[in-house]
Amino acid sequence: MQCPLYLLHTLETMKIKQPLPRKTYERNAEIYKILANAKRLEILNLLREQEMSVEDLIKTLGIPKANVSQHLALLRHADLVTVRREGLNGYYNIIDPRIVEPCRILHQLAIKRG
Repeated sequence: MQCPLYLLHTLETMKIKQPLPRKTYERNAEIYKILANAKRLEILNLLREQEMSVEDLIKTLGIPKANVSQHLALLRHADLVTVRREGLNGYYNIIDPRIVEPCRILHQLAIKRG
């Protein structure tokens, strides 16, 4: 039987390659916190389909303008959406539609489970 101290030493000296840099995990954790909100996920899924104005999002989501603006500000700050200005109106786009794939995958799994 191997000594636990020997195993600890062996694990410490093994060179295990990290799949991603540690900073990536920290950044992703921050983004997951932002994505852990149903309305923000809904906004991203809507923007995956088409560019939308703030007014369009207000009508579709059925929540006050202040709430929509707050969600969009967080998504913009996290570099998940961009805004295109046209006069006084802002039109939002998702940076990369793949951002919402986990949401769609989980939905499909829920359907399969019944």
